[in-house]
Amino acid sequence: MRDAIRVGICSWTDKTLLRSGFYPESASTPAARLSFYAGQFDIVEIDSSFYALPSPDNAVRWITCTPRDFLFGVKSFSLFTFHRSKAASLPKWLQKELGRDPSALIQREELTSEQRLRLFEEFLETLRILHRAGRLAYLLFQFPPRWYCSRESLAYIRRLREVSGPIRLAVEVRNNSWLAGHNRKLFLDTLRDENIAYVAVDEPNLDWTLPREWPLTAEWGTIARFHGRNKEGWSNSRASVLEKFDYEYSKEELEEWEDAISETRRDAKNIFLMYNNCVSDKAVRSAIRMKEILGMAPPEGLFGRQSRLEFDLS
Repeated sequence: MRDAIRVGICSWTDKTLLRSGFYPESASTPAARLSFYAGQFDIVEIDSSFYALPSPDNAVRWITCTPRDFLFGVKSFSLFTFHRSKAASLPKWLQKELGRDPSALIQREELTSEQRLRLFEEFLETLRILHRAGRLAYLLFQFPPRWYCSRESLAYIRRLREVSGPIRLAVEVRNNSWLAGHNRKLFLDTLRDENIAYVAVDEPNLDWTLPREWPLTAEWGTIARFHGRNKEGWSNSRASVLEKFDYEYSKEELEEWEDAISETRRDAKNIFLMYNNCVSDKAVRSAIRMKEILGMAPPEGLFGRQSRLEFDLS
């Protein structure tokens, strides 16, 4: 079986990363920064798509300033995962139909089924460009901690598969009800039936968080996302996003994943290891350390073009 491991981060445009010194001064535009990033890694996760629908022009620009074998993961728009969205971030046609103040926070339930479907179809327009070009690694649906396993939520996951066509889907749930008792089988069977990847997570060990498990549910591959282990930040409901994800993995902590990665490689066509501890250049440094552990990075320096294993896009 052909297999591959790709390592990347979850936000190449993060403001704190821009201030960290990771990008050279010559990389002064988004295109130049993405091009530089693509010299260090061969995959990135687009998270700006969580806050607003990316345009087809975005997809074309992403493709043109990266190598032909560079891949993109895309995070789902907020309303599709039961998060709120500012009215100003919605397409003009939907803003007009809703008639809400631009600063208002909109919930999915405020949209009609026709509006939701049209919005999702517009979102897919951009993803199809990446998909047809062979550049789309996956579409990630990261649900909020308050979204629990239920018959309705499992039906929603199946509906996402139905309306997404051939695009590879991945689901990250964020409370341990999904792997508790009988729910575990119902949830994982649903993912396997629909060929959707379960997203393994590295995160603080709290009463409600998920165990560090990595079941394989999709034929095309699997994903692990590393959120950091800032237990104090995650325990504080008032902590900012920066406070929650401000964490840099040590070499020893990353080595804890070696056995799981080795075992997963035996059965998974493709493995994506994505770092979401995006404060300053901590995600970059954690990702580089993992590459070194896996023998994927040149030992002489922190930054350098990633050597990659063969990748199967079939």
